[in-house]
Amino acid sequence: MNLINDKWIPVRRRSGIKEKIAPWEVTDKYAEDPIIELCAVRPDFNGALVQFLIGLLQTTCAPQDNSSWRKWLNAPPAPQELRGKFKQVVFAFNLDGDGPRFMQDLTLETEEYETWKISKLLPGLPGIKTEEDNTDLFIKRNSITNLCVSCSAIAIFMAQSYGRSGGSGWRTGLRGSGPATTIIQGENLWDTSWLNVVGKGKFLALGDVKKEGASDRFPWMAKTKTSINKEEITPIDVHPDQLFWQMPWRIRFVFKNRHGDCDVCGEALDKGFSDEFFAKNYGMNYKGIWIHPLTPYSYKRDEPENIRPVNIDIGGIGYRHWLGLVLADEDNGKQPALVVEEIKNRMQGMGLEGFRLRVFGYNMKKDRARCWYESIMPVIFIADEQKWKDYCSYIAMLICAADSVSDFLSKAVVKALNSAVFNAVRQRFWQETEKDFYEQINNLWQDVLAGHEGLGVRQVWHSCLARKAEEIFNDMSQADMIEILDAERVANAWNELRRNLYGKKFKAEILALP
Repeated sequence: MNLINDKWIPVRRRSGIKEKIAPWEVTDKYAEDPIIELCAVRPDFNGALVQFLIGLLQTTCAPQDNSSWRKWLNAPPAPQELRGKFKQVVFAFNLDGDGPRFMQDLTLETEEYETWKISKLLPGLPGIKTEEDNTDLFIKRNSITNLCVSCSAIAIFMAQSYGRSGGSGWRTGLRGSGPATTIIQGENLWDTSWLNVVGKGKFLALGDVKKEGASDRFPWMAKTKTSINKEEITPIDVHPDQLFWQMPWRIRFVFKNRHGDCDVCGEALDKGFSDEFFAKNYGMNYKGIWIHPLTPYSYKRDEPENIRPVNIDIGGIGYRHWLGLVLADEDNGKQPALVVEEIKNRMQGMGLEGFRLRVFGYNMKKDRARCWYESIMPVIFIADEQKWKDYCSYIAMLICAADSVSDFLSKAVVKALNSAVFNAVRQRFWQETEKDFYEQINNLWQDVLAGHEGLGVRQVWHSCLARKAEEIFNDMSQADMIEILDAERVANAWNELRRNLYGKKFKAEILALP
């Protein structure tokens, strides 16, 4: 099976038809019945597949300039044109067979290795340590034993891209374990894929373009540069294409022919399947500062060179993460992904006013996936540079105010109940004010465009925050059951919350209200 030539990517068309396509067919029937979205049965599979398509386009079709990029956005290439572009890397995308295999170790079968069941490759199933400790209480081991070739391909790419830690000597990817991925969302699959391809010059600056060997771009094309003797791989050691085609794990699938069904997608196993793979630790050890174009980064203000990928936190992704995902947050040392900065620059010449940003990823603890999070954020853009700066500063003000109120509220509830519920209160507050936030940033956009300073929006936002904080306090402090609580403690906490919400310091310093 070859991942360029064969049909293996599950998609849904605008008409509702579901089918599997080869990557070069992403623009098939674009005018009459375009492919709208990926439709794998697992959300993390869809997240991996969109990164696969973006990486393939970035590797083979990176635009020379914005004009070239806009040309394909407005008039997508025909499938056969894409097939011609992708043909240059067909040699590196064989999933099975003898010789080099896609994202699989070339020489593993000639060395000592372990044989692992296929379920150990999938996040969300019991990991190595979990099975060793016999703590797989709710999600049992061996719940997935067979994968079809399509799911096998996705699982391989996902495992290498997300780079989970697997124990001693098991390397994480160049973005660490559990990185956040940000994708500019388009109206259909082609738009989404092409919107996230950065200019050729900017991309090639992320590695060493002089490293032109096949294994510099696709590391499985040669014997693995293992880390058994603490060898490291830095950005200057490989071609920037390896940002999308990294290989921290040494694995090689065992493909068999047998009748049955895939335990993930339910497809009949008529083209072979995999139920185990060979594995060995001390794979490629990625070190140094790697800038992946789809990932936001953080840094310490006093150490700007110490830059790290942003990971997914417990509690989900919401508007509290706006600063750093959409806008640079210099105060807290956070910067959006390269692709987000790129789209802002491109939009200035396109007359566009906004886009949607999809953010997703796993919250990881070592090799254990604790939760998959996914969110879509509307992003509004203003072409006028000064108005754009004003707009960004006002949004930062709204988020800062929400952060302060969530702190006021959490401390008040903890004080009222004399119980450690801090994180639960904060999470609920952020979730229940998200809809109001997106309404207000749209109102703010109109206000700034009209040349105003957003005073009315800030006043409304203060009312929203105060009202929601009071509502949550009353609910969580059980004020209607006052006879069984410490009334004095609840009253003191309530009064303190009110003083913080309506005090001059908060209104004047945070929201700049009169």
